[in-house]
This record gives sequence, structure tokens and C-alpha cells, in this order.
Amino acid sequence: MTTEHAQKAMDEATSAALERRALFERLPLRTALATFALPTDERLRFMKQLGVDDTIIWGNTFRAPSALAPGAASGPPELTFKELITLRNRLESHGLRFFAIENVPLSFYDKIILGLPGKEVQIEHMKNTVRAMGRVGIPILGYNWIVSGVWRTSFSYELRGGAKGTGFDLRDVAGAPNTHGRDYSEEEIWDNYAWFLDQILPVAEAEGVSLALHPNDPPVEKIGGFPFLFRDLATFKKGMEIRPSPNHGLIYCLGNWCEMGAPLLETIRYWGEQKKLFYVHFQAVTGKVPTFHETFIDTADYDAYEILSAFNDAGCNGVMIPGHVPQMEGDIEWRTPESAQYTPYNHPMGGFRARAYTIGYLKGMLHALRSKKAHE
Repeated sequence: MTTEHAQKAMDEATSAALERRALFERLPLRTALATFALPTDERLRFMKQLGVDDTIIWGNTFRAPSALAPGAASGPPELTFKELITLRNRLESHGLRFFAIENVPLSFYDKIILGLPGKEVQIEHMKNTVRAMGRVGIPILGYNWIVSGVWRTSFSYELRGGAKGTGFDLRDVAGAPNTHGRDYSEEEIWDNYAWFLDQILPVAEAEGVSLALHPNDPPVEKIGGFPFLFRDLATFKKGMEIRPSPNHGLIYCLGNWCEMGAPLLETIRYWGEQKKLFYVHFQAVTGKVPTFHETFIDTADYDAYEILSAFNDAGCNGVMIPGHVPQMEGDIEWRTPESAQYTPYNHPMGGFRARAYTIGYLKGMLHALRSKKAHE
């Protein structure tokens, strides 16, 4: 290929990536599903059969397991253009848009979070991941600031009909030993976070990629010697103001904001005015810190239709995924044995039937909302 032809091909690829990202900005609020591990054709067909057009891929689970390092994904410590373009084309062959990557492996950035030697090497790999995403046309990288995974103290909280949900009781983790060698102060974890944003946001802005921050789960002050920074409205405001950017916003995890005891309608309105509602985990919770459990979407401590209407009115035009769902009778677990290797916990998070139930509920509410507005 001549230099002229190579440049033309590169320009066309860049234009196509830009158009993909622009398309997402024109779409309305809608449902989506996130998937673990390299998704099978059967799983992708299931998603499409539910009327889902967008998917989120967990960035720490779509690679093959590593024989050399059990519990870690094989391959380099960054997501590459080659693997992302292949995955995007596979999703698109099933009629699915590649909306976001959520949660790269902790091993990609644990030294950054903890301020350890080697963080400079990790941040360069993180920058390369963002560059690859931008050039493939994947608009959002979802991430969290957690080093020990999601904490739950029960995975068998009994719900209606014998379904099971996850639960948490802060008293049960009061004596948890340090998870990462020592007790960390909140100030040093904030300093590490500011360094991360200073490094990564200029690259995200240049590549047209947005970063979406998930709350600490559960939203408490500290577990196992590690401070949970993102646990309420004040700490999220601080996180967004450290380095203000239109490319930095929220995964609004409805379950976590419920667990905070936050006024949901007010916070949705606030973040909508700030244009920070990038996408939604439509999780259902009863109770709040110090004790809560996850449940079905129609038995949560909120009116699901009222909440969905608030997201729509706030200008959120991202996707809504079910997140964690109950374990229903006869269901097949959504997480696979392969994906479980890459997370610090190995417990059920609900299956196909519970996700289908939640997607149907959300789609029905969306239809009702749009029908109502059409007749106003």
C-alpha cells in the first residue's frame, strides 16, 4: 500500500470512528445489557432477541484465562486496538453497538490507586487503552476506584418466592483485616486519584473518549484499611471538580445511590444539569447503609417509573443496564466460570431470566413514558 493510500485509509477509519461516537450522542435513553467473558453467539442473540441494541463489555473478562497467572487475563496490560476492532466488528455483526468498556483488570491500575512504584508504567498502558478505544469508536470507559472488589456479606438473602438477592451488613466487616498490606489514609487516595485524572483526562479528551465513574460499592467510609472515596454527593462533587472536564462523568448506579440514602430525584436532576449522567445501572435495593439488600425492580425503595422519568427529563441519553439482579428459580448464572476468575469475588449475580425480566420492565416503562409524552 502506498503512503497516499495508507493515509486515505487512516483518514477514513478516523472519520468512521468519529461518526460512531456522534451516533451515540443522537440516540435517546434506552436499555442495554453488559456481558462478561468473550460473549458467545448464543448470548449475543439472546440480547438482540430482547430488543437490546447496545452492549457494554467488561474489559477484564473478554480475554482467555492466562495459564501463567491464574486469575488474570492473558495478553498485555492494556486493551489493544487489534482486539477491540475485532470485538467491535463481532458485536456489530449481531446488530449490537459497542457502547462502553467497563472495568479494565485491576492489575492494569492497582499501583495507580495505591500510589505504588510502577504507577508510571501503568498509566502509560491506561493511556494506550483510551487511545485504542477512541480509534475504534468506543465512546465510554467505565471505571471504579476500588482495590478489593464489591463487598457483600450475603448472597442468599431470601426474596419473594424463594429468589435470592445479595445483602450487606456493615457490622459484619467491622473487623476486616487490611486488604492491601496496611491502612491507607483518605488524603493519600485522593492524591492518587488527582494524579490519575491529570494524566488520563487529556488523552481521553484528545481521543473523544469519556470516562464514567462508578460509586464505591458499598458506599461506606472504609473497609479493610482502604478508604472508599465515592460514597455520597459531596465526594462525587469533589471527584468531578478536581479536574473539570466534559469527558468525565458518572455511571449512575441506582443501587449505590439508594444505599447512600441520597435523595434520588434531586441527585439525578443535579447531575443532569451538570451533563454528567453518562449511563445508568438500574439496580434495585431495599434499605441503606449500614444494612441493605438487592431485590427485584418492582420492589425497590423507589418508584421505578418516577426514576426513569427523572433520567429522561434530566437529559440522560445513555443506556440503562440491569446490573445485579436476583437469582431466580431454574436460571443460568450470567457470570461465567471464566469471568469469575478475574474478579475478587466468586458468587452469583443473577442470571438470564432475571435480566430479561428487568429489561422487559424497563422497556415497558419507556414505552409508557414516550406514549404519554406523545399525547401531551
